[in-house]
Amino acid sequence: MKWIVNMNIKEYVRNWSDQEIHTEYKGVNADIRIKDTNCEVVLGGEKNIQDVFRLIWELLCLYDGYFYEPVLFQIDGNKKDCKELITLPFYITDRKWYHSELLGRSNRNLSSTVLEKYDKFRNTSFSDKKMTKSVVNAFYYLNSENYGKINVNHRLSLLLNIADGFIINTFKETNNVKSSYDRLFKKTVDNQKLQQGISLLGIQCDKYKVLLTEERHTFDHYIEQENMDYALDAIIDWIVYENDLAVDCKTPQYQMKQKQRRMGITMK
Repeated sequence: MKWIVNMNIKEYVRNWSDQEIHTEYKGVNADIRIKDTNCEVVLGGEKNIQDVFRLIWELLCLYDGYFYEPVLFQIDGNKKDCKELITLPFYITDRKWYHSELLGRSNRNLSSTVLEKYDKFRNTSFSDKKMTKSVVNAFYYLNSENYGKINVNHRLSLLLNIADGFIINTFKETNNVKSSYDRLFKKTVDNQKLQQGISLLGIQCDKYKVLLTEERHTFDHYIEQENMDYALDAIIDWIVYENDLAVDCKTPQYQMKQKQRRMGITMK
């Protein structure tokens, strides 16, 4: 079986973007040619082609900051609808992220080893006593077109939860959220450069992790309180409805049941 997928990519400095890559994973050979504003991916193998293509597509997103846009899709010379490749909604990136900088530039590493490690990391789930799959999916959703209109506080809260979850699932559980951020910054970035950037924003270098922690707690606790309030309202409504009390219910489900009862409609 042979797949050919052509994808549009953004205009960028050629010697920072153009690249040809040959790789192999799970019995699938892949040739990737990134040239100008096009990326052609040619895959051949008896099975696992779809899985390997998704791994490559996701890694290219991590390197370049957005999912390339499929414009041509063929299987054994037969043209297919590109929408068949959008098996998960986060494969369409919100346009604001197209301005991100290239990380891999013309040296994106898609070796068999990288594909294998990424495959294991992004597909480890609760049944494996870790949840890196959820962390990875949440990150892609954060950058997706569907998530683009969500308010900034909620997106920041999700990002901070992703950071916390990444540390807990990759290294080990920490004592609190701030210690997770301490470890994240220590393991992933040049702390001196980070502190330089933070200071330019007028924030004291020893306080930015505390501020991030407080931001996450403030927003999450608000949402948690809202959910708890709703749950208590539902319990109270159940008591009101089951005992046919002369009190108006507050939650939509019981409001509807109560309205139907008062109109003499028999509930099945």
